[in-house]
Amino acid sequence: MVFGFSQSSLTGILWLQWIGGLAAMTMMFVIGLTIGWASPYLAQFSSGESPFPASAVESSWIVLIYQLGRPLGAVLGFLCNQYFGSKTTMISTGCGLLVSWILIIAANSVTWIYVARFISGAGAELVGISFPLYLGEISSPNLRGTMIAMTTNGLTLGLLAGNTMGANVSMRIFSCISLVPTAVFTITFALLPQSPYHLMSRNKVMDAEKAILKYNPKADISVEVDSIKRFVASSNKATFFSRLREFNILRNKKSGLMIIALNFFAQSSGVNVFTAYSEIIVTRGMVTVISPATMVIITTGVGVLAGFSMMNFSDKFGRRKIWVSSSCGLFVSMAVLGAHFYLLTDGFDSRSLQWLPIFSMKLFAVCYNLGLLSIPHILVGELFVANIRGLAALISCLSAAIFGFVSIEMYQLLSDFVDEGYVYWIYAILMLVSTIFGMLVIPDTKRMTLIEIQNSMMKK
Repeated sequence: MVFGFSQSSLTGILWLQWIGGLAAMTMMFVIGLTIGWASPYLAQFSSGESPFPASAVESSWIVLIYQLGRPLGAVLGFLCNQYFGSKTTMISTGCGLLVSWILIIAANSVTWIYVARFISGAGAELVGISFPLYLGEISSPNLRGTMIAMTTNGLTLGLLAGNTMGANVSMRIFSCISLVPTAVFTITFALLPQSPYHLMSRNKVMDAEKAILKYNPKADISVEVDSIKRFVASSNKATFFSRLREFNILRNKKSGLMIIALNFFAQSSGVNVFTAYSEIIVTRGMVTVISPATMVIITTGVGVLAGFSMMNFSDKFGRRKIWVSSSCGLFVSMAVLGAHFYLLTDGFDSRSLQWLPIFSMKLFAVCYNLGLLSIPHILVGELFVANIRGLAALISCLSAAIFGFVSIEMYQLLSDFVDEGYVYWIYAILMLVSTIFGMLVIPDTKRMTLIEIQNSMMKK
């Protein structure tokens, strides 16, 4: 029995890596629930069917407050990962998310929702900065892309579950149910071994050796220990400012700017608008052949299937091809949705146009989950040397959080001044630029070890 798990018949199999990956996926599932919570319950607040009243301005702040929590979560995630390790950080995040669900259960005014959503937003970035580091430290090179893609799939599964539950149960019942997976991943991480890198950084050599063999029974322990020792020795010498100075090195500067750009495109694709306002967008689009709630559930389900396909594609077709294909699909999706709203404004019969938003939203779900959702996370774990990977993850999560807030705020502002169709056409233009950017800039790192990736980056 190892940390609560039986190993008797599974010796020699990388089963503990998969358990760690499934725990991380469950954690992302909970984050998906926090995001999926928004669409059904914002629709209830807008229609006056919520358990307590909220004005239009208060409803918009429910969306924005989540985004405001994300930058704080990114900073906390960096600090906690540096000093306490990724495992402990994720356990602490689980405890915070438990508190957020309890606050919603007890809520009798919108103020309680604000606090809960702020905590959830911070938790989203704590998770976002922690799981790539954790999986990068415990997973084998041939599983790394699959593991991260599998984990990010938890997000879309959570979105699907959130949209489905939100359409059928009250806000309080939703939160009671959500406590269960939150507790499951928190307890699972408590039972899993700590990362050998973190243990070695605390001079717990024997514990680190045990952790290596638990995560990879086939590992050459002497080679692994020597490699980790060298990494820890170099990392311990580096201060925050010395790590920051390493971004003056050309390859690190290029990689950092690339990750920021990828997050800009991912957050500016319309994903935050879709996850928060899906039911409202379907209603405004005058879709009547299917109810808004059912439309959102089906669309999210399609995204889940696409996300699981990404597990096979990530290490087969390469990061560049996936990003370009995903961006092209999103360009078409946003162009079609913009055309739909333009035609509605121009007086066309909405009954003959209903297939446009249905097609657009499904195409969006497929293409976003096939590429833009996972690629930035994968590349953060691949493009940077180990001693600055945590800082790179901070930069990535912080940029994603800021761009996410700006994208929601700009959508609300633009919708007040121009027809909605033009907003979606702006997203389409950005996705066209994203396609070109991917073709010219994103490296192809499929099936390369981290050392090989670093060597290739040095040659550029």
